[in-house]
Amino acid sequence: MKKILPLFLSAGMLLTSGCNDFFDINDDPNNPTEASVDLLLTNTELTLINSLGMSTSGLSAILSVYMHQMTRRQGFDAYNVQGTDFPIIQAWSQFYSIALEDLREMKNIGTEQEAWHYVGIAQILEAYTYSQMVDVWGDVPFQQANTAPETYTPSPDEDANIYPEVLAMLDEGIANVEKSSTQTPGADDLIYGGSMDNWRKFAKTVKLKLYNQLRLVQDVSGEVSALLAEGDLISDQSEDFELAYGQTQSPDSRNPGYIADNLGQRVYYISVWFYETLTGQNPAILDGVTDPRVPYYWYNQLSETGTPQSPAEYRDGEFLSIYFGSTGPNQAGLQDQSQTILGMYPVGGRFDDGGAISPTQTQAPGDAPQRILTHYARLYIEAELAQAGVTSGDPRALLESAMQASFAKVNEVVANYDAKGQDSPPPISNDAISAYITTVLSRYDAGDNNEKLEIIMTQKWIASFGFAVDAYTDYRRTGYPQLYDPDTDNLSFTNASRAFPTVLPYSATEVEANPNVQQHNPSEVRVFWDAN
Repeated sequence: MKKILPLFLSAGMLLTSGCNDFFDINDDPNNPTEASVDLLLTNTELTLINSLGMSTSGLSAILSVYMHQMTRRQGFDAYNVQGTDFPIIQAWSQFYSIALEDLREMKNIGTEQEAWHYVGIAQILEAYTYSQMVDVWGDVPFQQANTAPETYTPSPDEDANIYPEVLAMLDEGIANVEKSSTQTPGADDLIYGGSMDNWRKFAKTVKLKLYNQLRLVQDVSGEVSALLAEGDLISDQSEDFELAYGQTQSPDSRNPGYIADNLGQRVYYISVWFYETLTGQNPAILDGVTDPRVPYYWYNQLSETGTPQSPAEYRDGEFLSIYFGSTGPNQAGLQDQSQTILGMYPVGGRFDDGGAISPTQTQAPGDAPQRILTHYARLYIEAELAQAGVTSGDPRALLESAMQASFAKVNEVVANYDAKGQDSPPPISNDAISAYITTVLSRYDAGDNNEKLEIIMTQKWIASFGFAVDAYTDYRRTGYPQLYDPDTDNLSFTNASRAFPTVLPYSATEVEANPNVQQHNPSEVRVFWDAN
């Protein structure tokens, strides 16, 4: 996989102002008054992916907790999500004030210069951004968004009305990336390096994803069949929509999830529910089946007989964590050198070779890519569509292919891993992969249609570790996978203070500044496609 060193550019750097018409000799070509399309593209890609992913300002920082892949001590534990939570305020602001604003400029400048490839990419990214915002918040400003000075207080549009606009925008973007263009991206395109073929395939895969999300409220069989007949979707992991990171610390180009978990106190705990699921100890999901991805997903700082810093709330041999929704006496104990931490696959952390050290920030590369929309996700989408009867595909065969692709993605990260003093980790063996997939398929064969769908969605959830936005959408649509319920776990010190949030609250900053955006109750509002 090609490694890309991100250019951490601020909007202020991109939109440098200068003196207007103060003698012609004062026009400085090194300080343009208008941003160029290449800088706008770089900045937008960084902003968008970091706002969705595992950064401290990314939505996955919250949603990975609500999808019970991680646990945090922050206030949004126990579903107590607030519009004042930092990831919500930051993601909302970065979407509107940076990403969508830069995309608007990119379209305008690109149209003037007939740089149609940049225009097409901007339309595709704009459509994708709005689709994710609808999926997370429901109604959001769309028609009036980023139209200042016409309005500084845009009103939200109904979520059901935005989706058709998004699909049309994707089609426009596809048409533009196929045109002749005066400029074509290169290194400024941190995701696809200027490959218009990959941008087209990504856009069509986004369409497939959105049609799948519509399937419970709209007949999408014709649209889905047309897309599948074209065969022009993300077709292998080299075409994944993801952002690769570097290893430098000044400026810091590493995965933001790795940075957050290695500077100061560690913030991410591995969910006990997720741990017990992958180690075959969860009677509700894959009981008795151990997942071979475990040592790649997290790292145990303790040995089996090691002593933690504080009394442990939950410990199983080398593994140490805390419960979601806990008020137990040991929940807040300092465990930064003892708790199990994020490993090599989601963020480029350390491979769990049993060394049981407390790694410093330099003892792992921290450069694993932030995966957003992948080949394996596309195959899980197709498996769901086939299982639901939307297509005539073979859901079992598609599930098997999706699982194979999921393991291949882990092994791709292994192949590019800089062990930083460890022995190079081995890839997951073909025998281990085959044994696991065979066992899962045997469970699939024994299940009814609902159980079959549950297995498809559970495998997709496991593969998504490190990016939780789509898993959150999948759970609300299908009810799968089964999630941890602290109100029924027979533990006296765990509880959910609120109902599961079916949307996230709006940014408190937006609500305070914009009278047209009224805060909603996250557990009482549903996105229009949520018919579950």
